[in-house]
Amino acid sequence: MNYQTNLSEISKQVKNFGVIKKENWLDQEDIKKTKLIIEKINCDKGNNDGIFYLNLKFKIIELLKLKFEKISYEKYFVNLSKKLGLKKIADQIFDFPSKLHRVDCYSNPISNAPVLDWHVDNAYSGQKVVDKFLNPENSAIKFFFYLSDVYTDNGCLSYIPKSHLVAFALRKGIYEKAIRYTPYWSLSDFRKTILIKENLNYIKSHLKKEDLDDFLSYSEFIEKENSNNKKYDLAVKCGGAVVFDEGGVHRGSKLLKTNRLALRFFFTRDKKF
Repeated sequence: MNYQTNLSEISKQVKNFGVIKKENWLDQEDIKKTKLIIEKINCDKGNNDGIFYLNLKFKIIELLKLKFEKISYEKYFVNLSKKLGLKKIADQIFDFPSKLHRVDCYSNPISNAPVLDWHVDNAYSGQKVVDKFLNPENSAIKFFFYLSDVYTDNGCLSYIPKSHLVAFALRKGIYEKAIRYTPYWSLSDFRKTILIKENLNYIKSHLKKEDLDDFLSYSEFIEKENSNNKKYDLAVKCGGAVVFDEGGVHRGSKLLKTNRLALRFFFTRDKKF
């Protein structure tokens, strides 16, 4: 896939459906370099060595800790992002100038449990009481690059199309205090929250009927006895990526065969504009 000729298509698909996958995005040199970095630093869950916050405060802290090698890795990732044209894609998805907010890389071990089951980001982790609600436009576009093959039951991302549109409308209503907040982090709770009469009326007034109906149809499987639907699994080879709106409903599947190596870029709207 040629980046220049498919830029608009990538942006269009993420806007309309929330997600797109792209194979063969990283070249062999970048795959090798990124794998070496992941091997050198501690990228296990709960460790910050594989996380890079792209702001001055973070750089000063790393300098004070004498983590010069980590700073060199950050520079490499920022240059890689520019090489791949990720900002241009994020700009078009947002219809607004974006900025690279965060980069992280990590390794997930083989496990019979999902990396993370069906959920919605920016949903306050399912808290019952929330003190401050976030502006719905604060969500990120994620570029999820794989340094190992992922597929069904081996670490792939699953994403329900158009769920980002419904989630945005819901977050907007809560933020504007037009509707009442109830926990909606899990897919099951998300559907229940949407179907509350007041919430449903608000969402219908801010969303095309077709998009809402499609999402409710696509996600209906969660109400059935066997809710392990694999229809939305996105298999990707090493060097490929998934681009998605984090506000939509997604999950990371089990890892039954191999460890999963991943590199992620987070783009948000640039608040200086």
